Amino acid sequence: MNKLQIWALLKIGRFFVLIAGIIAFILGLSMAYYDLGFLDPLKAIIGLSILVLATLAAHYANEYADIDTDTITRRTWFSGGSGVLPSKIVPKSWALNSARILIAITIIITILSFYFGYLPFSGVLIVGIGLFGGWFYSMPPLQLERTSLGEIDNALLGGFLMPLIAYVPQVGSLSLKEIIILIPVVLAVFVNLLGVHWSDRKADESCGKKTLVVNLDENTRTIHAVFTGLIYAISIFLIYLVPLKVVVAIFLTIPFALWSIIRFKESPMSSSFLMNAVMIFTSIGFIIS
Repeated sequence: MNKLQIWALLKIGRFFVLIAGIIAFILGLSMAYYDLGFLDPLKAIIGLSILVLATLAAHYANEYADIDTDTITRRTWFSGGSGVLPSKIVPKSWALNSARILIAITIIITILSFYFGYLPFSGVLIVGIGLFGGWFYSMPPLQLERTSLGEIDNALLGGFLMPLIAYVPQVGSLSLKEIIILIPVVLAVFVNLLGVHWSDRKADESCGKKTLVVNLDENTRTIHAVFTGLIYAISIFLIYLVPLKVVVAIFLTIPFALWSIIRFKESPMSSSFLMNAVMIFTSIGFIIS
């Protein structure tokens, strides 16, 4: 393995996309800080390690499974893959083997963290569900990304599980309250995915992928606008569960929402900026409350 191949293998991990996962993790920490008034640094490091490893595993598996569409699509910051496997700099089997190794390491860390009391059983369940949903998002036999369930699967992973793997180790438990609080975030991730997959729709359709965006076709923009509106409609009711500052912080992202709706077809990446803005502003709301 030469230096070019090592760099290419690292590039498959798409570390830039990983930033969104870290932002979601920070949101979970901010929720825990609001509830507890403090954070355990070691538990935060463990949770972040699990999130990063599991997310990278999903990225490598996705690159392996998507070589057909990634070969013919136009790449953007958030869509189209890394471009490494289509270039044939490294064998595609390297991506699959890397995903398997990363999953194995994630499982080992999870088991040890549970054994030594740093991760509650609910945290183990979150990791298990996340690994299942992340792997079968792109891999057989489910390959959810090739159906209308792919966007939903990914939204649940990014909107619920990523913040919760930060929150649960700190607090030690999980309740329905946290699930409800994160619904606007799930909707923001879903809206982001509509934008990301809109960029890939022609390549996906030509390769037989029936994503939700492919099936919706031109109706995607309408669904995108409706779910963008739902982010704020549902956030109004959070006033009964979270401080007013959190709700106000979410509503401060409305300019990003309007931009993403207006520029959807011309700039699908605007939906990704909206998703990150919702998570960042929600985090700030919890921190200052």
